[in-house]
Amino acid sequence: MVADSIRRVSGRRGSDKGLIEIPLYGHVFGYQVRIERSGGTPRLAELRIIAPGGGDIDPGAVRNVPVRRLAKAAAQFISLTEHGVVNAGDVFDPTDLARPDLEPGKRRRTLGPEHYREVAAQLQMAREIGLPPRDHVADHYGVALPTLDRWIKQAKDRGFLPRDWSTTATEETSR
Repeated sequence: MVADSIRRVSGRRGSDKGLIEIPLYGHVFGYQVRIERSGGTPRLAELRIIAPGGGDIDPGAVRNVPVRRLAKAAAQFISLTEHGVVNAGDVFDPTDLARPDLEPGKRRRTLGPEHYREVAAQLQMAREIGLPPRDHVADHYGVALPTLDRWIKQAKDRGFLPRDWSTTATEETSR
């Protein structure tokens, strides 16, 4: 869930350019970040630590910066809040056009290539906006993780998902 207190400090709404201010619960310091989402997963490109009341920032505070948490929070803020999307499952998915007659989560005896293509697209979309991909897609389809893992294996076997999809950048996998 994206907190109400996250806000854009600079840059154009909906873009990676500019700073986003993210206060984290339990942290004394405030953070302003700029992220890069071009690599498939959100990464910090710029980080500013703001000490309350103009205090000092010691080396321990720098070591304890939750880098991944900040990158994911900023990506979710941009993708879900600034684009006016209420739920991550509502993000436009071009693979929905392949089988408009089938609703997500509806049980089917035989799953065709369109299904595995859609699973791959949903996994990569969730990864790009900073959501846990497997959990998000399992919730989207209403299936258990072992079922989703079988679908992921099939998507890989059919060439819709690279073998190392969770560790490589999007540009590298599309070549």
